[in-house]
Amino acid sequence: MDDLACLSPPERVRRWAQLLEQVDTRLRDRADGRVDWVRLKLNLIRKGRAMEVYSAAEAAVRTAAFVAELHRGGIADEVAEVLPSADELVRACLAEIPIPPERVLTRGVLDDLDVGAIRTSRQAKILVEAAEQHTARLRDPRLAAELRRWSSLKPRLV
Repeated sequence: MDDLACLSPPERVRRWAQLLEQVDTRLRDRADGRVDWVRLKLNLIRKGRAMEVYSAAEAAVRTAAFVAELHRGGIADEVAEVLPSADELVRACLAEIPIPPERVLTRGVLDDLDVGAIRTSRQAKILVEAAEQHTARLRDPRLAAELRRWSSLKPRLV
């Protein structure tokens, strides 16, 4: 993995994606040792963040999507000991939303804005959608309320 640090950013992202795909293949192909493969994938996402392969927002979305996929596939209970909680996943996603809720703009206003404002709005929407996959498993009522607030604002995001 240390060799990856010497690569250009696009090449590093490509190589990291290959590593994650190899882990996904092992997860699909083997019932035994799933806990270890899940742990490895979560560690690779964290390491990818630390090595700046992914931004914090991308790492939060990837982690939330991966855990949601495990729940949909019916294997989350089998590997629950290594999974972050729904609260941790949602908190990580909401923490990376680049704008406060009161600054969310309407789509009509966004038509007149620069590309940066549009990207910010899009990133917020992606993070909200990643967090929403874990709504049913939330334990913290304040966190659930915060996610509901963002969910209600989602139609205003691009």
